[in-house]
Amino acid sequence: MSIYSDAIATPAPPALVFAAQPRFHAVTATTAIVAGLATFGTLAMHLPAPAMFLGWIAYSVGGQSLRESAGNLLSFLIGLAFGIGTAIVIAWLAPALGTAATPVAVVGVVLLVMSLRTFAPVNNPLAYFLGLTSFFYSGLPPEVASFTLLAGAAVIGGASAAIAGHLQSLVESEGDR
Repeated sequence: MSIYSDAIATPAPPALVFAAQPRFHAVTATTAIVAGLATFGTLAMHLPAPAMFLGWIAYSVGGQSLRESAGNLLSFLIGLAFGIGTAIVIAWLAPALGTAATPVAVVGVVLLVMSLRTFAPVNNPLAYFLGLTSFFYSGLPPEVASFTLLAGAAVIGGASAAIAGHLQSLVESEGDR
């Protein structure tokens, strides 16, 4: 950052930032390579790549430690199960409530998710909602096979996020020597 006489901080031009920070490029390349390998592995196992990336995001959202990040991934997996359960509840309520079945089920699952926000380490509502979203956007039927498929991809994503984070810390600490 450069400071001008009017005391307004402005960022340095991007070219200067990148040239001055070779670790920036190393971290970027490392993360990209891990993401590419994770995508290859996910697709090779015939798992959905979007669920892998949602698992990566869930692992990373708000976690400051390995324990918190693992809790986030577990919250995501529980969110997948809640999504399947919510789809079953909607199907069960639909004959009686019609189109009101979906909002009623949504109120129920959101009450449940928000109630768990004090239940560490699985206390990240965003990770739960990513799991719910992953299930509903998959278009898969509410069954164990769907959970297995999406959870497998998400675990690959979470593990890849952990690996990328570890490699990033190695790259950054190498530059401190």
